[in-house]
Amino acid sequence: MDGWLQESSGRNVLRFHRDHTARYEAYVFIDRGEPIAGQPALLKRRERLSRKRAIEHWQKLLQAGWRRVEAQW
Repeated sequence: MDGWLQESSGRNVLRFHRDHTARYEAYVFIDRGEPIAGQPALLKRRERLSRKRAIEHWQKLLQAGWRRVEAQW
């Protein structure tokens, strides 16, 4: 799983990407950042979820109005 979602206001962006260090179960990192024009994004938080929970979270965010975007950083 690798993807990006942006809040409808455009303020927050989430990056979903696989944790390649996990050995026995698939885990996904979710990085929260705020894009800043002309500068690298401000990374605010990182959480680690099982792949199953990350997919559920992704689907809930899409239903709540978040949208898929291209890589932001």
